[in-house]
Amino acid sequence: MYREQKPFDVSPYDHPDIYPGPRPATSFLFWQGKARRLEAQKGMSVEQHSIHFSNVDHVLGSLAFQSADVKKVEDFLQEDGLASKVPVVAYGSNVCLAQLQYKFSLRPDEDDFMLCLKGKVLDSDIVYAPFLAPYGSLPAVIAPVKGAVAEVWLTFIDKKQLELINSTEKGYELREHSGKKVQLETGEVFDKVYAYFEPRALLWEGEMRRFADIPGDSPLQPVWQSDMLNKLKSAVDHKGTREEFIHLLRWDRNYRDYVEGYLKSECTYSFKHPDWKMVENIASVADMSRSF
Repeated sequence: MYREQKPFDVSPYDHPDIYPGPRPATSFLFWQGKARRLEAQKGMSVEQHSIHFSNVDHVLGSLAFQSADVKKVEDFLQEDGLASKVPVVAYGSNVCLAQLQYKFSLRPDEDDFMLCLKGKVLDSDIVYAPFLAPYGSLPAVIAPVKGAVAEVWLTFIDKKQLELINSTEKGYELREHSGKKVQLETGEVFDKVYAYFEPRALLWEGEMRRFADIPGDSPLQPVWQSDMLNKLKSAVDHKGTREEFIHLLRWDRNYRDYVEGYLKSECTYSFKHPDWKMVENIASVADMSRSF
């Protein structure tokens, strides 16, 4: 089982315990299959972040290895800079490096250039969903929790990349937030941001459960994915081994349907989130204001 110190080169597609995946210590640029560390100070815009490049061919790139070159984001971007990018909140596995490698491998001709900046969301927490991902994990949803603060990441992607991510987030709906409750570590706030939204959470013993992997300040109890799957195994009274249970969740459609039926009938909490609204038009950075 995986809990602390999850490996960066294993994705939830490899083992459901990995979800949502290990979080890098700093903001980063994902490009050409590996990470480049981003560096900035309070009050710096996204364009002023420094990108550290490494010659090491490893998914962690300059997150773990010495950088050979440093450039500003604005110098590295194409002519329109961030203007054409869409700011999308990542709170589940979309900042897991191995997961990003997998998703972009689905369309190898697609540019995988993706800025991932660490931030926080206010009055929300990242909690377990009452359904299963195709690879057997209980995925994440963003739920209203008054007074909570949770780590999230703001990614900047183009419209084609958005289509790719949309195809891997079936069951979720893209929602819009314009209340300035998503803030980067530098303090920068974008007028509009987007996130994949599902208005149902897992209710376990009368309460939602948050992910132990995700830093935050919340009244909710944190639980590791591996422990949540163990609880689910006991709840559905599976008599076999843990490995057999996970294999069935991943590969036996009838058994998956049985477990999801249990989750739907016994463990589902439906909610309305006042901070995340229906999307009318998807705006890019060029069409929105920014502030600190």
